[in-house]
Amino acid sequence: MTDRLKMLVAGALGFGLGATAVLMATAVSGRLDGAARAPAPPGPAATASYAEAVARAAPSVLRVFAQHRVPAPSAAEEDAPPSAKPATPQAPPGLSRGSAVVVSDDGLLVTSAHLVAGADAIGTQVPDTGIVTAELLGIDMATDIAVLRLAKPAGPAIGLGDPARLRPGDVVLAIGNPFGLDQTVSLGIVSATGRTHLGLTEIEDFIQTDAAINPGNSGGALIDTSGRLVGINTAIMSDSGYSEGVAFAVPADRVMHVVSEIAATGTVVRGWIGIGARTLDATLAQRFGVRAPGGVFVTRVLEGSPAAAAGLRVGDVIVKAGGQPVASSPALREAVTAAGAGGEILLDVWRGSERLSARVHTRLRPGTHSTQSATPASAVVEGCDAAAAAGC
Repeated sequence: MTDRLKMLVAGALGFGLGATAVLMATAVSGRLDGAARAPAPPGPAATASYAEAVARAAPSVLRVFAQHRVPAPSAAEEDAPPSAKPATPQAPPGLSRGSAVVVSDDGLLVTSAHLVAGADAIGTQVPDTGIVTAELLGIDMATDIAVLRLAKPAGPAIGLGDPARLRPGDVVLAIGNPFGLDQTVSLGIVSATGRTHLGLTEIEDFIQTDAAINPGNSGGALIDTSGRLVGINTAIMSDSGYSEGVAFAVPADRVMHVVSEIAATGTVVRGWIGIGARTLDATLAQRFGVRAPGGVFVTRVLEGSPAAAAGLRVGDVIVKAGGQPVASSPALREAVTAAGAGGEILLDVWRGSERLSARVHTRLRPGTHSTQSATPASAVVEGCDAAAAAGC
């Protein structure tokens, strides 16, 4: 028995704590002696600073301003009773402030659509230059992404990371301009990936992080520890309106797809077949007597839609799209979207105990718009159940 253990046992017995205390003292002594002798467990070396990553990414993050003016009311509107006045949703008057990220060396910037939708004027603050007018190339409200262009390059294009490689627990940093403060950096981890069913945008596949995101961070960069872009910060979940540790970013690969589409055509073309659908779960299966082992339950088929023309019915369960299994309504949406407008997609369907195939010809998704017709995003409840009844 070591001298340390003798002292611990003697102390325990001296205070009348009995055999239990002796066992506890022995255990404590063993842990103390073991800790002194055992080597440190293997693991990654601690990172003292992420300054290099920030230095690489920060020059690509700018401030963005969007001016929303109040339209002058017409004489008829002035005389109308309050209940008869137009109730069209629009951004509040004033100046919206946020962030934007340079994504190409020829002056393309990406930001959050909710900052610039319906704006009368958009500007960015360029280092050593001041406020520079930005041209709005297009808006994709379905992902809350907008693409801007400057007449002259405003900084280096940010390096691109791979959001698909992110895992919960990975360190990420947010760079933006919260509360008007330039080049603010916050640190956090990836809390989750593939977040859906939040009702934030029509198409959801968010990176969730606990990095501090506050008003003014929207449109800013979420980067990895190498300084590469993995997402565009877009929203927070909060009762106060300020950071409470639950923030969401659009993955960089989805962002760049939107950028390339808008840069080429001014809009994002997505396929549509005209159904409402929900991920099949045990509750739905029991309620409707569904025999399919999984898939996507069709809740509505719009009249005159491609799905109606192909013979799809409410109650059908779609198990494959284009030969690939679809286990959720977001997965079905992705497959239909990827087919584009004027394409074709083969669906494998269970109807009761019968298995059949439906070849559906896709159309342009309703609500697809260019810069001129941008409107605020409508929330969705789940997967293909859009509030505007556009569905998949």
